[in-house]
Amino acid sequence: MLSLAHVGKADVVYDLGCGDGRIVISAARDRGARGVCNDIDPARIAESRRNAETAGVAARVRLEEGDLFELDLAEATVVTLYLSPAINRQLRPKLFRELRPGSRVISHNFDMGEWLPDSTVRVAWPSGTTSAVHLWIVPADLAGSWDITVSGAAADRRYRVRLEQEFQRLSGTASHGGRPVELSGGRVSGDTVGFVLADTLGGAETMLRFRGTMRGGTMAGAVTVERDSTTGRWGGVRPR
Repeated sequence: MLSLAHVGKADVVYDLGCGDGRIVISAARDRGARGVCNDIDPARIAESRRNAETAGVAARVRLEEGDLFELDLAEATVVTLYLSPAINRQLRPKLFRELRPGSRVISHNFDMGEWLPDSTVRVAWPSGTTSAVHLWIVPADLAGSWDITVSGAAADRRYRVRLEQEFQRLSGTASHGGRPVELSGGRVSGDTVGFVLADTLGGAETMLRFRGTMRGGTMAGAVTVERDSTTGRWGGVRPR
């Protein structure tokens, strides 16, 4: 689970329903991360405390006894889960609300329903059985209207784009000077966004491929004109 999330020293790993604490202890001991071990059972919290002390990482592991739905996740960069399909689905709104874009969510065996994983690996166990480990990257919230300005890619122009977002998938509509422009291929991973506009440049139809990042409520990045591979820059702001 930690390998799939590429956990490193800068990470804060929250394990919800942590049991004996092995995930956060491993994150602290083997990867230099900090960890938060949450469990509603006081006996498991006591066990986790003993295990963290034995492993010599008690200073890097915080223990939180209580309901996982009441735990503030804002500090987490990685959240690990081995719960149930129903609880995973109940957690989805909290994860989107409290985690920053780019945070990683890892679940052993159980998925998130309509929120499809960004990656899944199969793990083989000595018993001969296998299980799935799923990774999700929390996407930025891009839904709504955007004014997109393109410069240096065949022609400077402005688009009005309205994005609809379903987890990491983007769809929507676009226009240039009141003329409809087809939008396709939209996707967001963390704060990285990409989409395609089909437009007419110099009298010929072509695809403009946008890729960029979301920072502080604005988008910016590079755009490539498929017809001749020319490139330019683009920026996006919310309409006032």
